[in-house]
Amino acid sequence: MTDKPDSYSGFNEYNPLLDTDSLKYDTDLQQAVLKTSHGRRAPPTGLAGAGTAQKGGFFSRMKNIFGRQKTTAVPPPGTSSGRLGTASRAAQQQNSVIGAPPGSASRRLQTGSATGQRRPTTAVQGAGFTTGALGSGTTTLGPSQFERKEETNEDKAKKLERTVLDLVEESCLAYEKNDTKLALEKSEEAMRNEKSLNRYREEQNLGESDLNLTGFVILHCANMLAKCGMNSEAMNQYNLILKNKLLPVPSRLRINIGNIFLRSKQYTKALKMYRMALDQIPEQNADLKFKVRENIAATHILMTQYAEAAQAYESIMQERPNYRSGLNLLLCYHTLGQRDKTRRAFSDLLKIPFLSSDDDYQASVDKADKHANLVLEATRDDRLRQFERKRRRFAEHVIVTAAKIVGNNSDGDFVGGYEWCIEQVRNSTYLELASGLEIQKAIAYLREDNFPKAISTLKEFEKAEAKLASAASTNLSFLYFLEKDLNNAHKYADLALKTDKFNPASLTNKGNCCYAQEDYDKARYYYEEALNIDAGSVEALHNLILTLMKSKQY
Repeated sequence: MTDKPDSYSGFNEYNPLLDTDSLKYDTDLQQAVLKTSHGRRAPPTGLAGAGTAQKGGFFSRMKNIFGRQKTTAVPPPGTSSGRLGTASRAAQQQNSVIGAPPGSASRRLQTGSATGQRRPTTAVQGAGFTTGALGSGTTTLGPSQFERKEETNEDKAKKLERTVLDLVEESCLAYEKNDTKLALEKSEEAMRNEKSLNRYREEQNLGESDLNLTGFVILHCANMLAKCGMNSEAMNQYNLILKNKLLPVPSRLRINIGNIFLRSKQYTKALKMYRMALDQIPEQNADLKFKVRENIAATHILMTQYAEAAQAYESIMQERPNYRSGLNLLLCYHTLGQRDKTRRAFSDLLKIPFLSSDDDYQASVDKADKHANLVLEATRDDRLRQFERKRRRFAEHVIVTAAKIVGNNSDGDFVGGYEWCIEQVRNSTYLELASGLEIQKAIAYLREDNFPKAISTLKEFEKAEAKLASAASTNLSFLYFLEKDLNNAHKYADLALKTDKFNPASLTNKGNCCYAQEDYDKARYYYEEALNIDAGSVEALHNLILTLMKSKQY
């Protein structure tokens, strides 16, 4: 009886070439793997010890056995220390596999055994060199891109410099908010940090300090000290810049020093500094040169050197005429008693172009043009319009003040002086100011106790424009009150209030009339209304106190 064939016979038999368990001990295979691109590749950072985490597969077992150890040294690129092995190391570790079971290599079919030469099992051959076995070399990995770089000394110096500039900026912002104490503290802190920066650069041999930054910080601190009224401390800081020949000395520095001397009433030193600054200012900065020349002329006035001041103002008016310099020139001539030059200075003032009023803007806009009217309404009280009104009021004040000086400097004939000024104004672009000068002439009559002339002059403005009519009626009410003509005083006070109900002088006159008639309740009402409109009305406040005393309201 024949044995029944075993169905599972030969199940465990396989070709020795398929024996993968012994491949890790096969030196020929190791050499072949090292010659491939996979063998020369550095293992990723995150795969250290990956052989313990991965199971199964040929490459997982190869990584587990031949995984390289990481080192902390970072070789520079392009050197031989970063490569994964050389031919000499491969020769040294050719037979370094320990613990291989006997006959493991004989299971594979090999050729060339008679000559003793071993041929690679793959067709991949290194270009001119043979790499070593896996794990024979040291793997060096560069720093991660997420690792923080070490801060250098130069970086620390730049950081300190940025801190100094930030402190100066904070000081400027504090001064803009009128916090002078905080501004001064920040400027002094910036100065201390700048000194620390210079010491640090010297200790670390980072080169010379930035002289521009040093001078800038000292100058800013000196300016803050001067703004706080600490003139002596500010001068000490300015002298630090002047004594250090390496620091730049701008022309504005000498202007600031001159201003300190001027506040200290050291006019000779101030004049010297202004002239030195004027020599240093380039011709391109004409505005600054103009302001310094005005300071020089004003210093001459403070030194009672009116002839030199007049000469300085004359040159300014020839190059750049303006109201302030023109009025100062007129005052110099008036002080020197030069009547003809005083009138000539007044004529020069009238040659300065006059700003148009708001009424001119409204008249030039067509009422049917809705877009133009919307623009006019939007810009009626904007910042630019407010600035124009301020300049216009200043111009009117200068012209009227100059006319008063010329009128009173007419050898007793003030009427002739005012008449000459009024005629000059009517022939200029300041025509609308002529009526105001007529009122000034009436007030001049009052100073001379010539009431009839003053009244007749003021009555000419009863049918004038609202502004002039209100001013004339206010003066007429006051004149009749002085003459104890309460009926006419009431009449013109009411007329002034009808024209302009927000005129504090008219309200005060009306209260005076009620006070004279012992109607203290009404008098109190008008005085309080005047104070509500103009809290600085001394006349209304004084009369209100008298009214309360009369009413026994202590």
